[in-house]
Amino acid sequence: MSVLHERLPHISGFLTRPPAPALAAYVQRFWWLEGDAATVYDEQMLHPDGACGVIFNFADPLAFDGHLHKPRALIAGPQLASSRLQLAGQVRLMGVRFRPGMGAAFFGISLDELAGFHSSDWQRLGFAGMVDQLAELSREAQQLLVEQELMKRLQATQERRFPVQQLLSEITATEGRARLADLLQSVPLGQRQLERLFRHHVGMTPKQFSRIQRVALVRNQLRAGQPLLDTALACGYSDQAHFIHDFKTVVGMTPGRYRASKVSR
Repeated sequence: MSVLHERLPHISGFLTRPPAPALAAYVQRFWWLEGDAATVYDEQMLHPDGACGVIFNFADPLAFDGHLHKPRALIAGPQLASSRLQLAGQVRLMGVRFRPGMGAAFFGISLDELAGFHSSDWQRLGFAGMVDQLAELSREAQQLLVEQELMKRLQATQERRFPVQQLLSEITATEGRARLADLLQSVPLGQRQLERLFRHHVGMTPKQFSRIQRVALVRNQLRAGQPLLDTALACGYSDQAHFIHDFKTVVGMTPGRYRASKVSR
């Protein structure tokens, strides 16, 4: 399942590689970012897409929303709102980005425990021993080592995922515009049971995932220069207050301010 509205960071030195075919249904991409202390980076807006990932940091600390993260490994849990990344100094990063609903199979714990950016859980999740190994390897060897670890974890995980994947696919296919009550009718589980499973695998509720998908659609419309009213109607909003509330909840600013700002370009 592809993630709609995905935008890669516009950062000098940012590179990506696809996963091995056996992991393509679970991993969006592997990525790397390198730069020296003389490089000046613009602040980056990281918008939620329902996905999660892990970051290996081999150089200076990272700052998310003004908070420094010094450890050399970081969990990027599912986000409910946009965050800001500030890069400075020596930068040498490697990351893995999972598809929505796929990280739980590798972390082994409920993703709703991992919302946002974490370093304290890294030891508990069993990835800590890989950091020093990865620091000494080429990009190709780094990817191979991580893929081998992910395959071991995937093979050891036999969770029943079909209902969650079915709902994920339907929300994504409708870009968050469909009524959840209608989508739930086709899923062979009770609403409460499905919501618990969804929170475990995706790290948020179906309603929250639907909201960030629809706000992503709004962002695309606004970047294309569409008027605010036309955008709201095209994205399924019949109430302007609801439209503004959803957008501000996710992005942290109103649709009008976002369209006028440089981060939308």
